[in-house]
Amino acid sequence: MKLVRSLTTEVRVLDAAKGIAEYIASDETIDSYREVIRASGWRFDNFRKNAPFVDSHDYGSIDKLVGKVTDFKVDGKRLVETVQWTIDVPGNDLAQLGWAMTEAGYLRAVSVGFWPTKMVSKWDSDPTGYVGQLTELGLSSMPAEQKPRTIYTEQQQVELSAVIIGANPNALAKAYKAGILKDADIDYFAEEYQRRETARAAARPDDAARAAKTSGQRRFLERFERTIKKFR
Repeated sequence: MKLVRSLTTEVRVLDAAKGIAEYIASDETIDSYREVIRASGWRFDNFRKNAPFVDSHDYGSIDKLVGKVTDFKVDGKRLVETVQWTIDVPGNDLAQLGWAMTEAGYLRAVSVGFWPTKMVSKWDSDPTGYVGQLTELGLSSMPAEQKPRTIYTEQQQVELSAVIIGANPNALAKAYKAGILKDADIDYFAEEYQRRETARAAARPDDAARAAKTSGQRRFLERFERTIKKFR
């Protein structure tokens, strides 16, 4: 099963004219799933053949491809990747929007998609590997309830995503007030939010799916309106 993990960090713009930026794609901090991904475990056997940079892990159409990863390396405890946004492709409006928000400092989140191949966990029948990893990470003295549940020791990267929908609502509101985001862009985000809510509800009873479909866009716009008021 492919997993995704998001990280919000500072983005370093390397070449504004060509849409090139450098991201910290992953590190060894304990994430919200109480898991750790070891930097030394990153593998790129298939990733190096294509290295796609996409919108929010969405492969539904070619317009979701917003760039490519041109360089990837493990630097200490971090996975550092260089991305070229497809701003040179006429008609790729999503890439143009994403780069404008990135260059202006409003979009900083990326999310790495990967296949885990080796891991240890607190539930292993033989805890030797798990305990050893905790020692290497300097987490042995951490309270049991705060320790990571799973530590990935080897994983194959599949893709890297710009997490536009997952951006901080404050960042979207600031970008809107700055004129970077237009009304049409907000409508796009609202429609995407509705589509994702509907997809998540697909496995639920019919009434829940219908509710998600009819209310997803409305709830997004209400949340955005509440946020934008802070900047008026």
